[in-house]
Amino acid sequence: MIGLPSTAFALQAAGITSLLYDPRGVGTSDGTPRNNINPFQQVDDMSDALTFLSSRPSVDPRQGVGLWGFSLGAAVAMATGAVDPRAKFVVAVCPGTETSYDLGKLRNVLMKAAKDRESRIKGNEPFYVPMLTKKGESPVGWDPGFEHDAIMRLLGQYDETDPLRAELAPGHVNKTTAETYRHMLLWDVGQASKYITQPVLFLLAEFDQVIPVERQMVHYEALKAPKRLHVESGAKHMDILDSPKTSESVNRVQVEFVRDAVTGKVEAA
Repeated sequence: MIGLPSTAFALQAAGITSLLYDPRGVGTSDGTPRNNINPFQQVDDMSDALTFLSSRPSVDPRQGVGLWGFSLGAAVAMATGAVDPRAKFVVAVCPGTETSYDLGKLRNVLMKAAKDRESRIKGNEPFYVPMLTKKGESPVGWDPGFEHDAIMRLLGQYDETDPLRAELAPGHVNKTTAETYRHMLLWDVGQASKYITQPVLFLLAEFDQVIPVERQMVHYEALKAPKRLHVESGAKHMDILDSPKTSESVNRVQVEFVRDAVTGKVEAA
């Protein structure tokens, strides 16, 4: 939904084969319950995607296959790189390395999740909560700062009640399972990323209000693998990949890193 097609086209234009896919349970992929965001399962899905892409005739096995992700997807790519040595490199764009919660609101959602487990044992459908309300409020107190308006525009483009919503994300709905927050509370990419050995690119947005640069830098500094850092001037979390002001620079950085990673030119930490 945010920059994936344009990034894939830019990589392909540079001669780099790219695969776009939806993790299980979201978008156009199958799997139930729907919109149950489980980063542990998404790590498995990314490993399976690597297996699939490696089998394509357009992929040179001597150069290998790397992993790419944005936001939570970037954290998933990092964790996948840690547990799957087949990955040649990792590109992490604005990685969702940390999540902050309002404890009171989180407890309310976790109580719903606990009752949800009771209910589903009896064969009932899962409980859902909105990703964001119509006022842009998160059920667990997450605050996107001044990127609030961009997020609201995005949600408006993919209204599940609007039959004319964009074809880019036909399976998107503005809700997620209550169980999602059980997964996210236990998820800690910082622990997994200690074991990454492949080259890693951290591509950050100067004015990221979703995950501030200073918090992402804690995780970058902890990486022991060969690594490279680029902070895109003037960019925000929600526009770093698609903004006319930043996309050309960002794509150039990514292409250069991939080429250097497959030829062993990324400097060691």
